[in-house]
Amino acid sequence: MSTAIELLKGSITRVSQTFVSIIVAFFMMPFLIHELGDYWYGIWTVVGSLAAAYHLFDMGMASAVTRYVSQSFGLKDNLQANVTINTALLIYSVIALVIVFVSVGASYGARAFIDDPDSKDIIQILVLIIGVSVALEFPFNALAGVASAKLKFHHVALTRIAMTLMGAALTWWFISEGYGIVALAIITFCTARISNLLYYFICRAAFPALKISHRLASRANSRELFHYSAWSFLIAIAYQMRNNVDNFVVAGFLSAASVTPYAIGLRLVDYVAEFLSQATNMFVPIFTGYHAREDSTELHNKLLFITRLNLVLALIAGGGLIIFGQAFINRWMGPNYTEAYWVMVILLVGRMIGFANHPLNSAMYAANKHSIVAKIDVIEVALNLAISLVLVQYLGLIGVALGTMIPLLLLRLFILPYFACRSIGLRTVNYYRCMARPILAVGLPLIVYSAWMTNRVKPDTYSDIILYGIAMSVLTAICALKHGFSKEEKRELRKIIPSRRLKVLI
Repeated sequence: MSTAIELLKGSITRVSQTFVSIIVAFFMMPFLIHELGDYWYGIWTVVGSLAAAYHLFDMGMASAVTRYVSQSFGLKDNLQANVTINTALLIYSVIALVIVFVSVGASYGARAFIDDPDSKDIIQILVLIIGVSVALEFPFNALAGVASAKLKFHHVALTRIAMTLMGAALTWWFISEGYGIVALAIITFCTARISNLLYYFICRAAFPALKISHRLASRANSRELFHYSAWSFLIAIAYQMRNNVDNFVVAGFLSAASVTPYAIGLRLVDYVAEFLSQATNMFVPIFTGYHAREDSTELHNKLLFITRLNLVLALIAGGGLIIFGQAFINRWMGPNYTEAYWVMVILLVGRMIGFANHPLNSAMYAANKHSIVAKIDVIEVALNLAISLVLVQYLGLIGVALGTMIPLLLLRLFILPYFACRSIGLRTVNYYRCMARPILAVGLPLIVYSAWMTNRVKPDTYSDIILYGIAMSVLTAICALKHGFSKEEKRELRKIIPSRRLKVLI
């Protein structure tokens, strides 16, 4: 089966996984908020942010393992692939032990920040369970790169779909029976373990020559991994802080209950961003191949093509969320979360720009020049925290959202393209020029449709939102396919679109 078809198959399954996750969360989020209350749901969100911070202990190792395992597969060197995997397994086992000890300390430290004596024990248990769960995931990161290099995206996605449905069913039953937030943590722990084991079986099937032995671990290989992962570690730190620092700022300066409306807006943006990322974020191995062959022309062409594709998807998805977001939140959560809409809009602007130029990140990783991304990310997070701490005191939740969006907008739209394009020999003006066609092809229909909706239609039911949302998506997608791509890019799209009827649209 061709690489293009495998990527399309993986893309469809990954998007389906995200769709299932969104549907599940659509029902589970209001259910949990109403069953647990704003306070405990806010606590659960903060604990989740703490758990996400534990992933900083990865130190960028997963990206290094992925790169070197993929490289070994490309050279058909199974021995070197096993050396990399076992070296990483030893490193991750040590990291897992460290996280366990840190989790124990954090579980006791959390008590100092809680005034309610009845909540202290519960929160301590939550922090401990989630921390240990994250620790147990780390050894499986040694297999990073096996599934992706073997193009097993669809197998991994199907596994995650099954775990999402299982976790949702168990959560619904136990919370409905009154078992509370600790049961939610235990369910999360158990489903994560099953997911880890299934992932191992997928990698074992994809790489039958896989061998697990401490004798295959190599000190020289560990130095190579750490050398590559250094900049990836900074990127991981920036990513985690950018995605989780807001919750701590809101909880610290406002209240735990205020985290909930912020989390609603953030969650919707996360869903859209994840949906889009699952569809197109698979091109590092392809860019790596062009870079290894020193085929800069093909690298530039594919980079501009994927950038256009990402921008089209970002405009359609982001524009739709802005147009229908207020009606959706009112129908989903009720009229008491109006501020969540404006949080969503502000965060969405920055995230969609970040998604549109994400192919630049992939090109930097492929060329081993991801230090540029790391430096920009660190600056972005520093500005994010500084601006948020100032604006939260004057604008509340809106100020925190602006603190996240402003640096992302400036750095991702201007600074990253300048330095990244220079590093791979692409003229910056050509990069910006490639964006003009999609913006005009999709932006103008979006403006017209939004104006029509504002003056003529007020959707207040799910069926109305879905109906008008589909109409908007079809209209803008047709405009994008007709006018958003060059003739060469349209030929590339025809190759991977299976339906003859859909090919006519291009």
